Amino acid sequence: MLFRLLALPVSVPLAGVQWIGEKVHEQALAALNDPTELKRQLAVLEQKLEAGELAEAEFEALENELLLRLREASRLMRRT
Repeated sequence: MLFRLLALPVSVPLAGVQWIGEKVHEQALAALNDPTELKRQLAVLEQKLEAGELAEAEFEALENELLLRLREASRLMRRT
């Protein structure tokens, strides 16, 4: 008990920093897995392919990655 009281000046600010870090992490994950953003990225990829800026193999690899993230985001949204 005495240790807790003595540690309060250090532990309370650290808990606040940890909470802020968790919230930033949650927001970053939400932004990365936003279905609208993922669809926009897919459209940009398609435009780059059509403009000749991407090779077919590179396009397919990036497209597959984005589609997997989109499916996962949709699955997570259905769970909540």
